[in-house]
Amino acid sequence: MAVMDFREGGYVFSRHKVKREFSYDQNGQPHLAAGHPGADRATGDDGLPARLARVTHYMGAVASVGLMVGLMAWGWQLVSRDVSGVPVIRAVEGEARTTADNPGGQLTNHTGLAVNSVAGGQALAPADQVAIAPSPTDLLEDDVAMGRLGATAREPANPSETPLTFAGEPIVPLSDSEARALAEAQAAAAAERALADEAVNQAAIIDAPASEGPVTEVVTDENGVPAQAAAIAEALVQAQAEANPGVVMASARPAPRPRITRVAAAAPTPAAAPAPAAAERAPEPAPAPAPAPVAAASSASGPVVQVGAFDSNAIAQGEWQRLAGRNGSLFSGKAPVIQEHQSNGRTFWRLRVAGFGSISEARQFCSALQSSGTDCLALGG
Repeated sequence: MAVMDFREGGYVFSRHKVKREFSYDQNGQPHLAAGHPGADRATGDDGLPARLARVTHYMGAVASVGLMVGLMAWGWQLVSRDVSGVPVIRAVEGEARTTADNPGGQLTNHTGLAVNSVAGGQALAPADQVAIAPSPTDLLEDDVAMGRLGATAREPANPSETPLTFAGEPIVPLSDSEARALAEAQAAAAAERALADEAVNQAAIIDAPASEGPVTEVVTDENGVPAQAAAIAEALVQAQAEANPGVVMASARPAPRPRITRVAAAAPTPAAAPAPAAAERAPEPAPAPAPAPVAAASSASGPVVQVGAFDSNAIAQGEWQRLAGRNGSLFSGKAPVIQEHQSNGRTFWRLRVAGFGSISEARQFCSALQSSGTDCLALGG
């Protein structure tokens, strides 16, 4: 440490020592004279604390310089990496998966049997159950090497609700509300079909008209041959499966031809004037024809109730007159509908009752008709 004495001018160590008021060479101890015994020791020894302080200063300077250099190098690496550093992605060397040498494992037949322990020389306790070893298993036709069997079609583990269209038809996506409405409509249609099928299965063949009716005692065709029960049952089944009803036909019963009756002439009397030998009576007026069923397209398109299927139009009309006469109040406001249908080369006529506002009204009518002993079937329009 340099000490300057401005009184003498210049540095202390560069000039010859002169007489001073205070001796700075005595380490700040003015009470030590120049000839004092401790003066030489105080001036000649720099002191251990001073040396330690000097070394500490040097080490701090070196650490500061090293820290500055490290910060500069770290900043340079950051700048150079952000500018020119491009990450490189590459595959891991080697195979990701390897197949086992023996994928099927080692097959050992007849393991755990007593014969194996006896052959090995082991002493076993008496067996509780003795059984004969199974016979060797033979290979089947399907037991072929892997790869030769080929791909086989099988059902999926989780069947999908979306139908598969192999013909290339597009599948229109539906929203949740549309899909829910479609499912409800399909469920209602399925329930209605189930009710109709159950009614057809439980329905009996319509009996012959009553004796008081204007029809024959037995259900016959135009030639007088009895109708076949199988054909009528088939007609009832096809009535349910028919989506679009056939052409509504109704033919009126033809009016009878006027009859001309010839009456013999009365015997002549003396008082009476001569009368003609024969006189012809005027033709009698034809009786009014029975009310024929009226086919109304509007009525047939709505809900109807089918009461039977017959082999001729006349039989169907007679059955309508019999039912209308027996249940007069129930058939008020209702109109008959007779439809001609052909199946398997056989023609028959369906007798249906129209004039209902809804399918529920038709079902109520059919229930009332069944309570009176007549089988029927309610059909939607």
